Amino acid sequence: MLLSPRLERQACRCAVAEPAQLAILAKALNDYCAKHRISDEHEREQIALMIMGLFGRGIDPDRITAELEKVG
Repeated sequence: MLLSPRLERQACRCAVAEPAQLAILAKALNDYCAKHRISDEHEREQIALMIMGLFGRGIDPDRITAELEKVG
């Protein structure tokens, strides 16, 4: 999951993810964007921030995709 430097700083304030968790979060981003046909970099960054926000609120990484569908 690649973010612009500005968005990376914002996401880092939300939570710290272990490598295995990060892989799950990246898959959630890629799956969500593929399902909703989102390819624009800015839109992907916004979704990545939503994912990190959910993760930062304590949502289990395995539930991120389901929660993202609720808020997205």
